[in-house]
Amino acid sequence: MAARPWLAWYDPGVPAGIVVPDSTLPDLLATAAREYPAAPAILFYGRVIDYAIFDRLATRFAVALRNAGVAPGERVALVLPNIPQAPVAYYGALRAGAIVVLTNPIFEAGGLVRQLTDAGATTLVALSMFHPLVTAVRERASVHRVIYTNLKEFLPPGQRRLFTLLRQEREGHRVPTDEARRALWMAHMLADTAAAPLPSRDPDEPAAILYTGGTTGEAKGVVHTHRSLVANALQVAAWFPAARRGAERVVCVLPFSHAYGMTACMNFSVAIAAAMILLPTFETAHVLHAIRRERATIFPGVPPMYAAIAEMSNARRYGLSSLRACISGAAPLPIEVQEGFERVTRARLVEGYGLTEAGPVTHANPLGSAHERYATIGIPLPSTDAKIVDATTGADLPPGRIGELLVRGPQVMQGYWNRPDDTADAFTPDGWLRTGDMARMDADGFFQIIERKKDVIIAGPYNIYPRDIEEVLYQHPKVLEAAVAGIPRPEGRPDLRAFVVLRKGEHATADEIIEFLRERLSAHKVPHIVEFRDALPRSFIGKVLRRALIDDDRQKNA
Repeated sequence: MAARPWLAWYDPGVPAGIVVPDSTLPDLLATAAREYPAAPAILFYGRVIDYAIFDRLATRFAVALRNAGVAPGERVALVLPNIPQAPVAYYGALRAGAIVVLTNPIFEAGGLVRQLTDAGATTLVALSMFHPLVTAVRERASVHRVIYTNLKEFLPPGQRRLFTLLRQEREGHRVPTDEARRALWMAHMLADTAAAPLPSRDPDEPAAILYTGGTTGEAKGVVHTHRSLVANALQVAAWFPAARRGAERVVCVLPFSHAYGMTACMNFSVAIAAAMILLPTFETAHVLHAIRRERATIFPGVPPMYAAIAEMSNARRYGLSSLRACISGAAPLPIEVQEGFERVTRARLVEGYGLTEAGPVTHANPLGSAHERYATIGIPLPSTDAKIVDATTGADLPPGRIGELLVRGPQVMQGYWNRPDDTADAFTPDGWLRTGDMARMDADGFFQIIERKKDVIIAGPYNIYPRDIEEVLYQHPKVLEAAVAGIPRPEGRPDLRAFVVLRKGEHATADEIIEFLRERLSAHKVPHIVEFRDALPRSFIGKVLRRALIDDDRQKNA
């Protein structure tokens, strides 16, 4: 691709490209530990683990896995929230030469069995409170060994005692005796194993398998090598030229089990020797307390998180002035949410974009406010190319035309696990990754996502993009959240339906919302029905699940 108009809009200090070293992810950790041994790596409710200790724990776990019989190339599945054991297990398994399988820690048994069976995972590392799930899974999948860890193990002494007294029994953290006896325990493995040298790994070896719906809706395992994940961590780091190595503090509430949290929180932090402020769940007040207590500087998140903070009446009282850079991904960022969050925190919040198959980050708005374009995903990161093509013919389209977004760069996946045909379909013959997103690029190289190809609503002669309607709904002063979906009907033409969550204390009628839309949209874009909800169904990363809304209607009619 000859022209890269977006390079003119890069912030000062952001390079056009990066040099991807011949390094593995554990090499990034070893470098951080060597250069900043005393810098905090993990901050967890008052517990501080520096980079020297973090590196040593990862090596101990790697040796313990090898001693337990885990061979290079075996798949080790992690069923862990954002607790210290998660990065220790992740980097330790990689250092042992294993391939990490990242799974949703709030999965139901059937879905987890399908993923573990597909990946051929032989080892499962899980939080002890998930023992009912693990018991249900281990008999139906190929898991040979289970390693448990307890939430209290990395808490400070005072909090550990309080946890034992008040939470361990009530929340089900204690594993039944028979199950506990046939399992390994991470705490014992770390205590009983000394750090020792391990053979170096090839950066082009598979490092992680992450499951995604991909472009067809069927769950597939996305295989990333060490090189592709190192590349994306360094690309994200390059987007923050003012980042201070060994001094930044990153809010890590995005699940590490999702590609966005894995890269933008965990691997990015290690790449710049930043402190990871670990939060197992998103609770607005807890996040604000953590930002204030730990003086957080960088906050990767998703729109619902920023909306919750913007809506909190006393958010400013927490003193959030330490925040400097926040990047939103995984779902469209409404302008109202962006402006509300920036007004409350005085921090920069920009929208970005990615997909699991690309590491996941490919685009972001410049952090310098002079170059941002609202309602866009920004511009490609260093060493990343992107273009728009006709979704039918594959021909390149000029600026302003809507087509499918294609991307190319060192962060792109190796392929889908054991699915060569799906891998071939995901790429063009000349090596571009098909994202499945309809988008357009302006003359300056800024991209705007219009809709997922599969979410476009065909209504007679019209292609209706739900996001166009949702953006207008967010302008209504009473609307907190909104989603639009086409509900299939036997006669063919779908019902265009808006699902709306109102702000606390507000009341509205369907006619009021429809009239608001009629004044601002073409007639064919105005929904036929407005349905009010207390909440919208979301994935564990926070993305609205339009398919779940359609399935709800199907079940009601059935």
